[in-house]
Amino acid sequence: MKKGEKFLSFVKFEKEIESAYREKLSATKRPEETADVFIEFAINFLSKIKPEITRNHIDQIYFDPDSENGYKLSPNLEKILGNEILNNSDLPAILKRLALSAVHRRKALVSNNERTNMFRMQEKPDQH
Repeated sequence: MKKGEKFLSFVKFEKEIESAYREKLSATKRPEETADVFIEFAINFLSKIKPEITRNHIDQIYFDPDSENGYKLSPNLEKILGNEILNNSDLPAILKRLALSAVHRRKALVSNNERTNMFRMQEKPDQH
């Protein structure tokens, strides 16, 4: 970023959804639900920045738990947001924080399911 260039901050919008996001994420019971929660809240967040982004764009944001950022935007969504927002704001960092929260919740659920399944297997009586 060049000196004198303005930096846009969307932390205010993040704070508006943060509590509800954490609650909904912690209420998820299955690993695959974390993606739905992330996408729902990401679209809600993006629509606060660009009202033309609606639930119709829900298939244009991808939860990617194996990537560094945890998410990916479609080229169309990037175009709507524009270079100024994508390059000169905290939007990518906020989306990354939201995504990584979902990634951590997903990992916890996967690990918990594995432990539960292993316990259930040990619990079964021998059948002769």
